[in-house]
Amino acid sequence: MTPNVSSLESHINLLCADGRRPRSAGYKNTQAYICDFIASCGHAVRTQEFFALPFGNCKNIYTEIGNVDKTMPRTIVGAHYDTLGRSGPGADDNASAVAVVLELLSKATGDIPITFVFFDYEETFGFGATKGSRAFVSQYENPIEKAIVLDLVGGSLMPGFDNIYFQFGPSLPPLQSNVVDFFHLPMLFVEPVGTCVPRSDYGRFRSMGIPFTFISSGTPWYYHTINDVPENLLFPKMTALSECLSEQLHAPPTGLQYEPNWSRFQELANIIHSVPAFDDPFFHRLAQLENGPSRSTMLRMYFKVLPALKKLGPDLWK
Repeated sequence: MTPNVSSLESHINLLCADGRRPRSAGYKNTQAYICDFIASCGHAVRTQEFFALPFGNCKNIYTEIGNVDKTMPRTIVGAHYDTLGRSGPGADDNASAVAVVLELLSKATGDIPITFVFFDYEETFGFGATKGSRAFVSQYENPIEKAIVLDLVGGSLMPGFDNIYFQFGPSLPPLQSNVVDFFHLPMLFVEPVGTCVPRSDYGRFRSMGIPFTFISSGTPWYYHTINDVPENLLFPKMTALSECLSEQLHAPPTGLQYEPNWSRFQELANIIHSVPAFDDPFFHRLAQLENGPSRSTMLRMYFKVLPALKKLGPDLWK
């Protein structure tokens, strides 16, 4: 049975019944929902508590399937479940990824050792970010072969990106699908200011030397606002991602690493400058680059794109 739109919608409706800021009612209900779903799939629920300001006790939730021999390296598949207070129900950030990971868990066969993790405290809350994944990598006792982290996987960055995902990191080959497209790009694309500012929980695995893959559809106009609601999600896109990742997770391991490159960057830049709001000489020049962009070029792109997305919002699609 493959993941379907209705099951993803069911997860999203329950996860988005309220915000998931730590210690809130919605946060506690989400913890209960994740634990109940793991148990309903026939797996043992495990929790990992850690202390972090300003909330005190926080909780990662995880389950292990497949061979639990402590000498056998495992694949980590994870997503954070907390939200900022200003993110409303946090449909894309990050109920979308939690829903996909729940679907992957429900279809996992146990042939390959996989640990499914739902991280707490990924957002900053003014005291630093990714504290849940930091606690996980520091306390988890089993060897880790690779980590796959999902964040903001339900939306569209701008017109032309409705069927596009960004893929980063070397632990998986460029993913293939007949429905969605994956741009496997170097980390500079998502970290223009450098590795000191990781964009999600993958950073904690990278710091431990663990091969990782990070998948996202980007930060659209509603990112970290009260407009991050289920109505903005593209459920067929999320379904295609679930199917593609489920197939990849059950493929025989190769032990290889797959270094991303800039080979498709020109194509990506062409999609951006085809949007009227970004039809200016800078993006035309990006589309003509034969080699990868410099750090200064990427920073300039961020300064041009992100404020425009916030300013124009849904009007970009008109």
